[in-house]
Amino acid sequence: MRQFFAFLLCLGLSTSGWGQPEMSTLIEAWNDTTRSAEDRLQTAKDLHIEFYQQYPDTVLFYLAEMRDLAIRADRPLALYSAHNRMASLLEKQGHVEEALKVFGDAEQVAIALGDSARLGTVYGNRGNVYVQLNQYVEALRHYNRAIALHEGAGSERSARKMRMALGNVFMIIGHNGLAMAQFEMVQEGIADQPDMGYFPGLLALNMGWCAYELHDHDRAAALYASALQTLEREQKGFYVAGCHENMATLLEEVGSPDDAMEHWVAAREIYRDLGARGDELSCMLGMAELTLPSDPAKALRVASDNQMELLEQTGYEIKSQLYSVMYQAHKALGHDALALQMHESFVLYDDSLQSEKHRLAVIRAAYEKDVEHQLRAVQWEGEQKQSRQEVQQLKTVLALVLGFVAVIGLLVAYIVSVKRRHRVRREELMNQIEDLHQKSGNTLILETPSLELDRTRLDEVLGRTLNDTDWNVLKILLEDPAMTNRNIAERVHLSVDGIGSSLRRMYLYFDVKETKYKKMALLHAAMKASAGQNE
Repeated sequence: MRQFFAFLLCLGLSTSGWGQPEMSTLIEAWNDTTRSAEDRLQTAKDLHIEFYQQYPDTVLFYLAEMRDLAIRADRPLALYSAHNRMASLLEKQGHVEEALKVFGDAEQVAIALGDSARLGTVYGNRGNVYVQLNQYVEALRHYNRAIALHEGAGSERSARKMRMALGNVFMIIGHNGLAMAQFEMVQEGIADQPDMGYFPGLLALNMGWCAYELHDHDRAAALYASALQTLEREQKGFYVAGCHENMATLLEEVGSPDDAMEHWVAAREIYRDLGARGDELSCMLGMAELTLPSDPAKALRVASDNQMELLEQTGYEIKSQLYSVMYQAHKALGHDALALQMHESFVLYDDSLQSEKHRLAVIRAAYEKDVEHQLRAVQWEGEQKQSRQEVQQLKTVLALVLGFVAVIGLLVAYIVSVKRRHRVRREELMNQIEDLHQKSGNTLILETPSLELDRTRLDEVLGRTLNDTDWNVLKILLEDPAMTNRNIAERVHLSVDGIGSSLRRMYLYFDVKETKYKKMALLHAAMKASAGQNE
């Protein structure tokens, strides 16, 4: 029977590297209340590390004491450790519901700490519990969450462990393509690691299984060869035997029965040395199945001699395989009645095996639906986020539009105000000019003016003689102070630039400070000077 090996770790628990102390010594140290809280909390951890397998109930008691001390001393990291250790020990004792509850307590502490790495550890350990409960969809969900948390915390090593566990669950439910994808990411992550011990061999062994299931026999053979080399070097006998089993099945599939038999024999011998009787029997059944075409009597003898022990093994697959070998052997030997009897037993266990496969298929479909649901949830959340962004953008645009309208309104109000001031100033200048007309005994009629400027007086006031161009421009302005430079230029037969130069000179002569209605201000100043009011 082909093997794969789950790498489901209880994460977040350290192991001891020193000699085992006496349990009574640690308990005495714990009960010494004169010691600091840190020392006593460390003693409780040491007690768990050294004795959780031998005295689980006693260790649970002191872990509960550790939890209570951590609460009193306000040591959240120690409190997290106590919850995590208690839950893991409860899981090993089979108290899975209580273990899940205590893992929940550890989760709350990790959330309060804002510690993504520890929260990822809780999700990973809780995923292990769901694997034990055969709740594979929930296990997958927890492992995926654990990976995301560890990667977010920058803990690549822990993330790789979770990917390994995730890949193994995919293997259990027969989703070998997804399993291979996870294993490949793990393999890529350890490519530059200096010494990983037997782990790369275990990884290659599981990848070989996936490649075989995906009908990539060449890759499977290469992966198994790599795994065997690493596992033999690290002297991991159980895994070495499993690798031989898988290689035997692969070689039988590709039509190399002699090579396959060598690997079956090698696996059987290793299991025998390890005292793993059930695995040894599985190898013997594989050898009988391989011998069946050439020597059905020998195959039947091996199966019959070990029938009782094989039937005591758990799982439907090995029992289905046993009755299949016996059915085919009896049929080949002409034992029709016995062959029929064996076939009925084979169908019975094969139906159970198919039901189990169907259950796993349902789990695969459920996982795919769960992933689809999560993707839809993410998509819906993205759409909601986009909608919120669009609403915010609309609000921003509306605010900008309102701001623009307000600015335009202020600008219009300012322009209107400026125009009003200019109009008032123009009227003021016109009124002053009219006053000068009236004082001279004339009424201002711009279309038919009768006021004359006194050129001699103007020369005296300015202390200089106005040239003809400047004088002519002043006389034209006397007719119409609002006349444009172009119209003035046409009247005196000069260029527009020449008129501009003349006006600029006279602005200086008459010290005109006005910025808007300079011509009117110029005319006003000239009229005052002409009338003797320049002082």
